Order: sequence, then C-alpha cells, then structure tokens
Amino acid sequence: SWVLNNASLELPAGLFTAITGVSGAGKTTVADLIIGLLQPQEGQVLIDGSPLTTLDIRSWRQMIGYVPQERLLLHDTIMKNVTLGDPQLTENDVNGALRAAGILDFVMNMPEGLESTVGERGGMLSGGQRQRIAIARALVHKPALLILDEATSGLDTETEAGIVETLRKLKGKLTILAISHQHALVDAADIAYHLQDGEAVLARDPNKNGRRVH
Repeated sequence: SWVLNNASLELPAGLFTAITGVSGAGKTTVADLIIGLLQPQEGQVLIDGSPLTTLDIRSWRQMIGYVPQERLLLHDTIMKNVTLGDPQLTENDVNGALRAAGILDFVMNMPEGLESTVGERGGMLSGGQRQRIAIARALVHKPALLILDEATSGLDTETEAGIVETLRKLKGKLTILAISHQHALVDAADIAYHLQDGEAVLARDPNKNGRRVH
C-alpha cells in the first residue's frame, strides 16, 4: 500500500515548515525523500527546481543538518559530541553551534567547559540539554537545511517552549523542517502540512500571515 500518494509539499528557503500526522502517515518518509535515502516510485523531489536525481547527492547531504528523534549522546566530552571527532571543526565552530542552539552559557559554566563529559547516553544532562547538544551537532557544519524529527518529544512544557524559541531565532538564517506531533512546534512554524490518507493538507498558510487553515 502507498505511504504517500498525490502528496505535494513545498519548503520555501529560509522559512520554518512543520509536518504533522499520526504515526505511519509518512512524516519521516518525507524527510527520507528529501535527504535522498528513499527514491519516490512516482513523482519527484525538486531542489531549487532541479530533480534531486540530477544533483550530487553527497554534496546535497552535506548541506543538511539532521536531528533524529533518538537523542543519542556519546559517553564523551561536549566537544566530541558536537563534532563527532571531525578534525576540521574548531572550538570556534563548536561555540557558534552551541550559541545557536541556546546552550553555550550553560556549557561555559560547566567545570571543564567544552571538555566536560556528558556521561553515559548523556545521563549527566537534562532532556532539554541533551536535545540542545543534538541541535548544536546538526548546526556545527552550518547547514542550509535543518531537519528535526520529533525535536520536542518527551520534553516538559517549559523545556519544549525553550527549544521552540531557539528554533524561532534560527528562522531566516536557514531553512527548517520540523516533523512533530506537538502543537507548540506547529504554532511556531511559518507553514504547516498535515499528512492524512497519503496526502499533504496545508494546515498553516504563510500567505495568510501564518494563520491556521480550517
């Protein structure tokens, strides 16, 4: 059976787009299509008007920052968790990413700063702090597109609001796609689509000042 059928979505550059839908509706499938992990059986994915199949997929993926639903941190330092050991990334790169993710001040106040250890699976940090480190990891390569899969899942309301505010501040600096069940993320977005019965229904229209479409 089809996961998506006759689904058409547009992610304008520089705007914040959210996708909602029940489990199995195809939200993560959309992200996988954009990244190029899946190829559509019909239709196509266009990047600035060019079919994704005609582009250098490696170069395209290097332009994407991805924050998965599973917030997995290494039992290592903040520095290693953000860079994943990439020798080309400097402390300045990491500080910039942490600042954009809204956690630089917290890290700088830790006893060893960037060299502070996060514990097994990030156990020495709160859920919100782990999520901000994951966002910094996605931002450190200065992507053109940031994709977040259930970025605020499992977080309390106050922490969720903080993450949403961080994403608001990133609007305009890069293109954001957030996959979420949470209303707070949808309300922060410029555009929102709801996936239902294989189709994408526009639920928040930027041409109507971001108002919900009923």
